[in-house]
Amino acid sequence: MERQFAMTAAGLAELIDALEPLATKLLEAAGKQERPSFIELYRHHEAYTQQLLRRLEAGERQHLTDRQRETLQRVLALREQIQQRIAGWAEQVKGELRALSQSSKLNREYK
Repeated sequence: MERQFAMTAAGLAELIDALEPLATKLLEAAGKQERPSFIELYRHHEAYTQQLLRRLEAGERQHLTDRQRETLQRVLALREQIQQRIAGWAEQVKGELRALSQSSKLNREYK
């Protein structure tokens, strides 16, 4: 189970601070295509992101410091990079599956 952060300004700061290194690790795992670690990191990242969104929608965004806003902007930029890496990874897998399918068809035809 993911960590639940205190419903205080300090808890929000801890949550924001926890997201940035997690997003960095997630980006690295996506780049290396390390599926098991990627899945685990992605699960944690999404859980933390959901906590953050609930809190921001509840009005806590008005209490963010400039440093916290900057951190969130970096996290969002990392998230965009992660999505791009996932899309590239998916295209690679699709290409590999196409090649396997074609190979399988050739094997059946020439048996």
